[in-house]
Amino acid sequence: MPNSNLPEMGFTSNFDAEERAQLGNFGEFISLQDGAPLIDEGHRQDALFMIISGTFHVQTVVTGRPVLLGTLKAGDTVGEINMFDPGHASASVVAKSFAEVWRIDRGRLEQYLEAHPRTAARLLVNVATQLSKRLRKTNEKVAMAREAMFDSF
Repeated sequence: MPNSNLPEMGFTSNFDAEERAQLGNFGEFISLQDGAPLIDEGHRQDALFMIISGTFHVQTVVTGRPVLLGTLKAGDTVGEINMFDPGHASASVVAKSFAEVWRIDRGRLEQYLEAHPRTAARLLVNVATQLSKRLRKTNEKVAMAREAMFDSF
């Protein structure tokens, strides 16, 4: 990506152009080819990513077989959990097309929080909102699966 301006999408949808440029400067833009891993399951992970373009599969391995957990597209985020609770990635994230992402690690996010506390507060609320929506959808899927399982008895 030729400049550091984040697009108006995802957690930056209510940021103006200057705020998106400021935040963009604290992270880095990365291009990935189809099949390239963004996050490897089991490896240390402490960064937040916003998908700028392309599609990604979130997957894990169960009994030796890959299992698709979800698909990510432009505007989606990944890495939120390990950003706030650094540890090892619980799943892999793999590009399924040419893709561009923006990445910020925990240290750079802390610098951004200190430099721009007002917009950083909005950023954190926006990321928490996206994470909450994802958790709600997951809870609904689990409830539906449990219901289907008990209906079969």
